[in-house]
Amino acid sequence: MSTAEKVVCVTGAAGYIASWLVKVLLQRGYMVKATVRNPSDPKKTQHLLELGRAKERLHIFKGELQEEGSFDSIVDGCEAVFHTASPVFFSASNPEAEIVNPAVEGTLNVLRSCAKVPSIKRVVLTSSMAAVVCNGKPLTSDVVVDETWFSDPAFCKESKLWYVLSKTLAEKAAWDFARENRMDLVVINPGHVIGPLLQSTINLSMEMILNLVNGAQTFPNISYKFVDVRDVAHAHILALENPSASGRYCMAGEAIHCHGVLKILHNFYPTLHLPEKCENDKPYESAPWVSREQIEGLGVKFIPLEVSLRDTVESLKEKGFLSLEKKKKKMSTREEKQKVVCVTGGAGYIASWVVKLLLQRGYTVKATMRDPNDPKKTEHLLALEGAKERLQLFKADLLEEGSFNSVVNGCIGVFHTASPVLLSVADPQAELIDPALKGTLNVLRSCAKVSSIKRVVVTSSIATVSYVAKPLTSGDQVDETWFSDPDFCEKSKLWYVLSKILAEKAAWESAKENEIDLVTINPGIVIGPLLQPTVNLSVEVILNFVNGAQTFPNECYCFADVRDVANAHVLAFENPSACGRYCVVGEVAPCHDALKILQNLYPTLHLPDKCEDDKPFALKYEYSREKAEALGVNFTPLEISLRDTIESLREKGFISV
Repeated sequence: MSTAEKVVCVTGAAGYIASWLVKVLLQRGYMVKATVRNPSDPKKTQHLLELGRAKERLHIFKGELQEEGSFDSIVDGCEAVFHTASPVFFSASNPEAEIVNPAVEGTLNVLRSCAKVPSIKRVVLTSSMAAVVCNGKPLTSDVVVDETWFSDPAFCKESKLWYVLSKTLAEKAAWDFARENRMDLVVINPGHVIGPLLQSTINLSMEMILNLVNGAQTFPNISYKFVDVRDVAHAHILALENPSASGRYCMAGEAIHCHGVLKILHNFYPTLHLPEKCENDKPYESAPWVSREQIEGLGVKFIPLEVSLRDTVESLKEKGFLSLEKKKKKMSTREEKQKVVCVTGGAGYIASWVVKLLLQRGYTVKATMRDPNDPKKTEHLLALEGAKERLQLFKADLLEEGSFNSVVNGCIGVFHTASPVLLSVADPQAELIDPALKGTLNVLRSCAKVSSIKRVVVTSSIATVSYVAKPLTSGDQVDETWFSDPDFCEKSKLWYVLSKILAEKAAWESAKENEIDLVTINPGIVIGPLLQPTVNLSVEVILNFVNGAQTFPNECYCFADVRDVANAHVLAFENPSACGRYCVVGEVAPCHDALKILQNLYPTLHLPDKCEDDKPFALKYEYSREKAEALGVNFTPLEISLRDTIESLREKGFISV
């Protein structure tokens, strides 16, 4: 299908779900006709106009739901319509006029316009789980809800659930109309939608999270059926593009009580004032299980709830709705002194995220770097929330013995991430091995002199685990008991790998000699959003693919999201039972599979489609996630990591998507 033929319409495009839908459609090369009530209102349009490819592919129109024929000219020439527009209010002085009628009549007006256009192949309607579960039946944890369930309008009206009634009647009207007019209709029924905001205003589903972190004294006795906005937008696309898509698709990634939500938020942001008391003394409300069979069959892979909640809070912060610093519990001087840590190589990719998480968790962070006067090394750190109050930058040299003595003095923990990452060098010993090996020993010698240091967490690499002479095959599962072979690496001139092997070996020996509580984190190829303004080598792998590479390597990549890796460092420090090594690999994927994911996310990208050799594709092996997951790491799906990597490269100006 040529680009000129890929014209779609999104109604209510300024909304939370619709904005993400527009974003993904533009990424996939569609021409998008977006309707809003007031195209002159920058709060409704500015965030849409700033999307990638909006200048060439986005057209904004005024559309009025209750004005018959308002959508006729807009949907003309489209091949599909996404109808998301609907009022979201839970109370009104005149519910029929303010909530129910706009939803029902608006839906019918859009469908009547669609029925006049023969080019429209499918209509995708955004409904809600509200149109599924509200029928008076008990909703206990042993109940399984699926697409065959329908809310009862009489029950909703009697219970004065006006928003629920509006969604129920609007969806029923849509199915009746589609059946009468032989229209190909697919309906998406999401639960409680959370995740990052694109628009500048806050919607009702996000307001619940904001209220919890913004000073609420009690929490409601409610269980929520959460789903990430990015998954919902993706489901809409799949519902259009998959010819076999039909009927309804319930979307509830995870059902959890509000008390459980607060536990997750507290884990990410332990210094926040969060409500500890429920609003009533009744037993916690349970929630039914919502079947995911249909939606997963469509191709949706749900983002973990922990990731959605973290990204929700970060988005609220970035949009200015929340200042974590203002909401933090005030610590005593003694507590502040007890929460001082050091991060070596603080300007690096992983280290920057470690610094960010530590500041969020209320630590005072001493970050070392070679040149604290270089803005490329420091500006992104100084811009972090809490940096003004609790981030201190120091100059330190890995090869200078004693360079870290004064920096680590007074710390309770040290995160040693500093190590050169170079794959091609003229003098491997001087450029890679000595800085990695001697640098690690110098840091540990400094740590051994400070009695207040409880634990040292060293950033190692999966390179120290799985580089052995025998090629890995599909039957292998690599875990923390594996060690790379230094002789093999030296013979193969794998100098970076050798530097990491020798550095980790020396670290364990030094820790044993000096009775240092040491934990190592061994991540794979780290990808995900950049905080620093420069591209590191692991993200450069992705950048090269989208920047004109003609062929792709016949290799398997062991990917890890930088946010998961940073979280693993913090968990390794804070969990008293953490010990030994932790392999942090979210997913192993052959290069051609990673490219397929990128192509699916960004169909207009020119990606290499030819392998660099004619050999059979490298066999996929596995890394055990058992130990990392037991530590508390919830791995980000590879699709999310790859997408966020591309979006970050675009935002930083390295690519144009």
